[in-house]
Amino acid sequence: MADNPLTLRAVVSNTNPALIPGPEPLTGQHVTLERLTQKHFSDLYENVGSQLNVWAWVPHGPFSTPSDFVPWLNRHLEKSDGLVGYAVVLRSGPSRGHAVGIIRLSGAHLTNRVIELGILFGPPLQRTRAGTEALFLLGCLLFEKLNYRRMEWKCDALNLASQKAAERYGFVYEGTFRQHQVVKGRNRDSCWYSIIDSEWPMCREVFAKWLEDGNFDEQGRQRSRMEEIRESLR
Repeated sequence: MADNPLTLRAVVSNTNPALIPGPEPLTGQHVTLERLTQKHFSDLYENVGSQLNVWAWVPHGPFSTPSDFVPWLNRHLEKSDGLVGYAVVLRSGPSRGHAVGIIRLSGAHLTNRVIELGILFGPPLQRTRAGTEALFLLGCLLFEKLNYRRMEWKCDALNLASQKAAERYGFVYEGTFRQHQVVKGRNRDSCWYSIIDSEWPMCREVFAKWLEDGNFDEQGRQRSRMEEIRESLR
């Protein structure tokens, strides 16, 4: 039996393919994820496209004018290769009703039930409760409704902020792909992370507990970090 490598592989009982997200918005307490359309372009240029720090680790951008930004956004309206773009619209605060971030779902392998997550958060969304809720809404959609078994996160090996964010959300580091890309004329080694379906129930509970109103004081400061909540649940 040991001579047959197939006997070492776990059986996957759910063989139904994953699904591409539909057009419906995802609504939470602090954000709504709306399928990207041209109505979001003006907001997204102001909050994402023109922001230098957002594009430091990305092959494209920043964009000096809205007309430069539009072709890049238009590519995310083309529903090819499983590419799905969401605009992250705030539901409260000074930027209420405005699109302040972009989430891209790409590289969908429906038979294998795998999808990659890409995030571009403008300053109003960075390090906020709303930004964390956006990830929570997506995880619920992908794992609980669309039958995915793996959600991937990839980032530049020098992008320590992205690595820290991935680990905070519960993504597991899997390794570094050396000389993975050439970005703006420079080498990029890429760190790969993932959450798999067996890990999602714990991740979901951590997200939900962190997002509770009782986890924040009157000034909106967190009482417990996600890492502390995760440790308390183990």
